[in-house]
Amino acid sequence: MNKIHLFFGFIIMLLIFIFFNFKKIEDVVLEALPISQSVSVLNFGDVMFDRGVRNIMENRGRDPFEYIKKNLDILKKFDVVIANLEGPIVEMDRRLCQSKAYNFQFRSNTGDILKSVGISMVSIANNHSYDCYKAGFESTKKYLIQSGIDYVGDSVLDKSYIVKIINNKKVVFVGIDETVQVVPVSSFYGLIEKLKNENDYVVVNIHWGTEYALVESESQRNIAHKLIDSGADVIFGHHPHVIQPVRTYKGKAIFYSLGNFVFDQNFGETTTGLGAGVEWRDGRATFTLFPFKIKLFALDFMMGTEKDSFCEKFLNNLEHQKCNFEL
Repeated sequence: MNKIHLFFGFIIMLLIFIFFNFKKIEDVVLEALPISQSVSVLNFGDVMFDRGVRNIMENRGRDPFEYIKKNLDILKKFDVVIANLEGPIVEMDRRLCQSKAYNFQFRSNTGDILKSVGISMVSIANNHSYDCYKAGFESTKKYLIQSGIDYVGDSVLDKSYIVKIINNKKVVFVGIDETVQVVPVSSFYGLIEKLKNENDYVVVNIHWGTEYALVESESQRNIAHKLIDSGADVIFGHHPHVIQPVRTYKGKAIFYSLGNFVFDQNFGETTTGLGAGVEWRDGRATFTLFPFKIKLFALDFMMGTEKDSFCEKFLNNLEHQKCNFEL
């Protein structure tokens, strides 16, 4: 009987030990398993808060993000959300700014407006960043920092990018302007090669191309291919104010132009824009498209058959499932 009692006593003690140490055992097992880590980025095109947009905001109380605020879950799914900031954030006499056909100036609360819908980064490498000269450019950076928004595309090559750690991956974001070329595009090829060697992913935002052209130029293609040859993992373009095609080169995606994001243009194809998202996981890149219409300067995401129809046409040269494709 004593042996039986000892046996059952041992079993009970073993069960108690396992019960109270199950969590530790589980943690050890989980630590031994490989963790699938993803990085996701969503990119939009040109955002401009002056001229007609400023008028409806100040005089009509209109919010250019009023429609998409009902779909903010789309933006919240991504680790980083980027747009091209098409002008300086500065409070100064316009007479002290450049005399040019189109001269933009955004109010000091612009960063907070962008932040309110989840925009976490902007490119300031474009042909309107210096509309109010260096004072406007420096003011832009100051206000963005105050709002907690990252920026890329500074006027010096070594400051034109930032590196972020996302789910233990090192992701580089680079801002390039090909229109007025404060920093020549050719200077970026060696930089991107170096950055790719030191990091996991390189995301390029580039301002380039011909305004209102629906197809990319030969110059854009040449630059895109050189950027990818140098190590870029994805290229998001803007400046034409209309959507241009997405192409692939050596297994990488090039969105030649995402069109407008917030703008007061209302002719031709300028009222259709595109958000392009990418998620890297387990060595694969999955892309998701978010097309939208701009209605009286406020964007509204396409849904249902309208969205599917857009993607079917836009992705007709790629193997895809509705608004998604993989590379």
